[in-house]
Amino acid sequence: MSRTVIMRHPTLPPAQEIEVPRDAMAHYTGAGWQQVPAEELEARAELKAKAEAEARAAEEAAEQPPESTEQAEPAQTPEAPAAPTKPARSRAKAPENEAGEN
Repeated sequence: MSRTVIMRHPTLPPAQEIEVPRDAMAHYTGAGWQQVPAEELEARAELKAKAEAEARAAEEAAEQPPESTEQAEPAQTPEAPAAPTKPARSRAKAPENEAGEN
């Protein structure tokens, strides 16, 4: 059995919970705190375990090498080479002639 309990207060948002020592539960109950039902905590634990298992399965699937695609796809013919393009114009300043002519 756990030494702590999960409690929430009815005037606070439902997601705002505290974990307190089981021995101090009477003190918090007197202040209006209520123990979260065990069924709710179990359901959360199951959802969390399921999500973690799915995440592990996804990681394992991502780590495995992909299947060979050569059999699934027909061989593709290489594309024609692209038409030659004119070289880009340089933005560098053209060197000046020794005579200063430009």
